[in-house]
Amino acid sequence: MQQKIFLVTGSSSGLGLCLCRVIIASGHKVVATMRQPSRYPDIVSELESTGSAKCIQLDVSAPDLEEQLDPCVKIYGHVDVLINNAGYGYGGPLEDIKVPESRQLMDTLFWGPIRTSKVLIPYMRSRGSGVIVNVGSAVDVAGMPGLTLYGACKAAIADATEALHGELAPLGIRMILAEMGDMRTSLLDSGKNMTVERPSAAYANTTTGFVMQAIQGMHGKQDVDPAMCAKRIVEEVLGGSEDRSKFVRLPLGKQYVDAVRAKGKVLEENLQKFEEIALSCDFSH
Repeated sequence: MQQKIFLVTGSSSGLGLCLCRVIIASGHKVVATMRQPSRYPDIVSELESTGSAKCIQLDVSAPDLEEQLDPCVKIYGHVDVLINNAGYGYGGPLEDIKVPESRQLMDTLFWGPIRTSKVLIPYMRSRGSGVIVNVGSAVDVAGMPGLTLYGACKAAIADATEALHGELAPLGIRMILAEMGDMRTSLLDSGKNMTVERPSAAYANTTTGFVMQAIQGMHGKQDVDPAMCAKRIVEEVLGGSEDRSKFVRLPLGKQYVDAVRAKGKVLEENLQKFEEIALSCDFSH
């Protein structure tokens, strides 16, 4: 197989770091981007010492993201595979969440992948090939109280990924939406996960309150293995069968599988309940 050039955002830890390790072990090269590489000298040394990685500073929410991407592309001359992985969590009742933090979340989880893809699509189109992987979540399948904005950002990128599949497949570019449940990463570390400091007391004994408590107690106990997810993502990118390439969503982990099946059941029940009303809204023919 011809050596591929990957660009992975959010490579300092978690899924991003696992992806870089799998890519290198598979004999390919990676541009591993991080917001602050200087904070992770051991990670930078580990990756770059292989001779198959370059660690570059990149903030996907920065106003000059497009300019920051230019040297990333020039390192190896092109990019075959873009994996938009950078992100963080943010939870709390909607009424307690501040608008600036909400916009920052959207800039990172939605606009980051969109802007990065927008820069790289012309390069891939000119070569007639390429793969773009966006990272989704089980919460983009079914909204979860307390994660309203996080889920909305993930749902937005999920919908955009499906739409881009239709736009780009005829041009030789494949879109993949890697969908998983709760991964055992540092996402829930207090320094990396944003939550409302003092949520309104009214939510204490509601589903929202229970969800927030459960999330805080989940750290280190999540079911999904990021190393295995990284392995499956890279395998699909490099050797996905033709009959699978028509599908956008790559399900990873039982939690996601269960979420999809439960959502399908709810949607069907909802449709049955309101189908007569729905069909009454069309013009008669």
